[in-house]
Amino acid sequence: PFLEKLKKKGYEVLFMTDPIDEYAVQQLKEYEGKKLLSATKEGLKMEETDEEKKAFEEAKAQSEGLCKLIKEVLDDKVEKVVVSSRL
Repeated sequence: PFLEKLKKKGYEVLFMTDPIDEYAVQQLKEYEGKKLLSATKEGLKMEETDEEKKAFEEAKAQSEGLCKLIKEVLDDKVEKVVVSSRL
């Protein structure tokens, strides 16, 4: 699911499945002028249009009550409940 959004926006995706790959990407950081980033890490920043930002903020505002309820129900089983634009 992470990759679909990246490919849709025109980013090149390198699919790495070996355990050593995560370590290699952390150390390499850049290859042939291209920055290497993990699509699965929190905080991945992608270019967004004003329309996409506005739609996300509206969805986030609408889901605020639900996030609070989920956090109350799950209590100490989860660290935080937030709306994400990753998928």
